[in-house]
Amino acid sequence: MSLPLRKRTVHFYEIYVHAYTRVGIQNPSCAPLSALLNCFAGLATKNRLPQTIRKSSQLHTVLSDWHYDQRNNCYQLLISKANAALSDVALRDLGTKRLRMAGKTRVEGIEISAHILLRPNANKQTATFLLTMGAGVAAKDIEVLLGGMSRLASKQRNNRALYWFDDPSGAKDAKGKPMQYQVHYRFSAQAHMGQTLTAALQSGEFEAMDLIAPVRNQFDAGGNLQITEQSLSVHAILPKNVTGASIHNALRLFRARPDAGAYSKLRIHYKTVAGKKTSALLELGNLDAAFTLKEQIEFDTDVEAQQETLNPTVVNGMNSLLQALPT
Repeated sequence: MSLPLRKRTVHFYEIYVHAYTRVGIQNPSCAPLSALLNCFAGLATKNRLPQTIRKSSQLHTVLSDWHYDQRNNCYQLLISKANAALSDVALRDLGTKRLRMAGKTRVEGIEISAHILLRPNANKQTATFLLTMGAGVAAKDIEVLLGGMSRLASKQRNNRALYWFDDPSGAKDAKGKPMQYQVHYRFSAQAHMGQTLTAALQSGEFEAMDLIAPVRNQFDAGGNLQITEQSLSVHAILPKNVTGASIHNALRLFRARPDAGAYSKLRIHYKTVAGKKTSALLELGNLDAAFTLKEQIEFDTDVEAQQETLNPTVVNGMNSLLQALPT
């Protein structure tokens, strides 16, 4: 398995920090996410990399590199995933035309890398989170990584201010010092739902759309192949004239037709402000709902699928996307 050498698809997320305690305190205090990430960055540089995130008999996911970009207030991470189930590459002898396997053993796995950017937001409890797709690294891996680093950091005395807070009752101990309680942190990633149909077409350009209806029909004689949906493709003579409002109006008229009741979803194809082609799937009954942002970046040079350190070409391309999002 390999990734395209000259492009990557980037998905946008937001990561949240949640504080909880085992002593029954309601609404416990929570350290700013930026302070926690700064603490974790110190742990990453002090610990010998690569650092294991997950490990099983088939998969091994590691943190390979971590860097703080002070100018952009952004943490850059490289996570690599080795998968023993992936097929080994085949080599062809140019003279005899015979193929042979490159020689991967049972205890080895093909490794592919993902780049991540984490930028704390102004609300102190979330961070914008960009992830390159295709390496098998998921948002859940970032949750696991941050959770593991938090448990490690909580055991170090110099991080006490991030994990211990004064009891809200104001109680004091025998020495007159405020009683304190310990908090723990968990992290959750959610898709960045930061774009609506109207916003997408204000900044980009309509290309086409498909109306989708769920169906259940037999496709082959034996019944093994089933049709699960059918679509109606719509194109524009003048794509630049298509706006969110014009799509709303056209769909309102279409849904009034007797044969339109089966269609329940809309897949919109459009170019982003950067000129990249993308798409989004929306419910026909809720076209104003925000959808997940994703973007494709292209490079002037080849970038291999596996990396041992952060690749400036990939990071620079991701940084340009990050700057377009508010903090």
